[in-house]
Amino acid sequence: MEFMNNETMSSLDFQYILDKINVKTPYGLMYKKKMKAFLPGEEESLREELDRIDRLLPFLDDGFINSIHTVFCSIKDIRNTIQRAMKGMILSEVELFEIKSFLFSVRDLEAILAERKIEDYDIKAVRELEKSLDPDNTGICTFYIYDSYSDELRNIRQEIRNIEGDIKKARKAAKEKVEEDINIRINPDGTVTVPKENINLVDKLKNHPYLSYISENYLYIKYSIRKTEDVLLLENKLLVLKDKEEKEEERIRKSLTDKVNSSAKKIWRNIANIGKLDFLMAKAMLAVEIKAVKPNIVSDHIISIKKGRHPKIEEMLNKKGLRFTPISVSLKEGVTVITGANMGGKTVSLKLIGLLACMAQHGLFVPAEEMTLGLNGFIKSSIGDLQSIDRGLSTFGSEIKLIEEAIEIADKKGLILVDELARGTNPREGYAISKAIVQYLKEKPSITIMTTHYDNIGDMEGILHLQVVGLSNINFKELESRLYGLTSDRLEVINSLMNYELMEVEKVAQVPKDAINIARIMGLNPEIIKLAEKNLEQE
Repeated sequence: MEFMNNETMSSLDFQYILDKINVKTPYGLMYKKKMKAFLPGEEESLREELDRIDRLLPFLDDGFINSIHTVFCSIKDIRNTIQRAMKGMILSEVELFEIKSFLFSVRDLEAILAERKIEDYDIKAVRELEKSLDPDNTGICTFYIYDSYSDELRNIRQEIRNIEGDIKKARKAAKEKVEEDINIRINPDGTVTVPKENINLVDKLKNHPYLSYISENYLYIKYSIRKTEDVLLLENKLLVLKDKEEKEEERIRKSLTDKVNSSAKKIWRNIANIGKLDFLMAKAMLAVEIKAVKPNIVSDHIISIKKGRHPKIEEMLNKKGLRFTPISVSLKEGVTVITGANMGGKTVSLKLIGLLACMAQHGLFVPAEEMTLGLNGFIKSSIGDLQSIDRGLSTFGSEIKLIEEAIEIADKKGLILVDELARGTNPREGYAISKAIVQYLKEKPSITIMTTHYDNIGDMEGILHLQVVGLSNINFKELESRLYGLTSDRLEVINSLMNYELMEVEKVAQVPKDAINIARIMGLNPEIIKLAEKNLEQE
């Protein structure tokens, strides 16, 4: 059974949270991609994960973050290289350079963590391999097959340098001889170009033993310095030495590859721990960014949130100059019904509860003052427009399909979120179906939260009925004077006055008039308002 499907993830905006977990290394990304929910029975593992984040928080000053991230940004993915070494494939100089760079990063991270006395991450320098890749102890993050790797290599390279020097001298001598004999300047590349009309000069160049014809056009002829027998002999020697050098370098790279293979376990351990550090730092920085707290994980199957916030919705409201009203709620197994007007934030409450539960179970801190959670085996939601054109289902059909999926697993301890069930069908049938589903789910071990317009459903025995405070505390006479003359800004006034907090209501409570009040604020004809209120009283 999957913990949460794509529809639920999308409706709760969990991807928005995932996008904010900003890992810096390929190994942190590896852990992020493997991120999954902690399930019932894994409470202690989840507490340990949250504690590790908690222990990181005091260190998240600019100095620590900058120093760690500077190292992180230099780390490349060497996993394929290590696997090649373990299979006995000889590593290239580029691959050996990447391993050396990684080892230097490990050394730097070890020093940073030691300075701050952070002990959760077993990141240890691999000194022996580091020395093998930096035999001259340069401390510079570059790699080369150094002469110091073998006397044989040193001698070969010295011979190559000597022969290259002799070739250079021979070419220089030939060039100077031509210039002296013909009294002409030879180009640095050993060529000379002369006009065809200068027949005497052309004859001299053509007949000189150190020059060879290269090319010509209708105006000029080009010659170059010819290689002497001595130069040809030296070049042949050079080719032989280059071949020896290449073979000796390959032997050295094979030896270094074997050393990499011998240190593979230590490297893999560092890769894993760098990934953990990166991933947990990203979680900790997210907690700071959204002002989140560590959830309290308990064995009882409950959800208790004190002044929780939905980060994405809060960000959207802040951009409009509006404030998100924190929501507090305490839930247990069975059914909770939330009622209130359309603008009363019922859906926001549903999304918030689901998102915070999902975040906590994925080892994240939550945006709230406090949260206590007993782990869910699954989260299933039916929120928003579920029209499914590709499957040919109506909105109501899509809702019922998701409800059916939730009911099939309701005997397991999970979280079921249902937003305005049956809003796409006629009210009488919608009420009957909604009530039947509540009756069926109220004895199940899942925690079910349903938003609805049907007030009588909230009055059922054994149901927790929560209502959005909405506009119930507003003095509408004072408001009317404030709104006098306003037209386009009235909706913003409603948003600023709306109280999205939830309050528990008695089984027989006065029906809230938020919809009528909103219509009044928006300027609906007063006579229609009076008729609506009269109809409500008669009902």
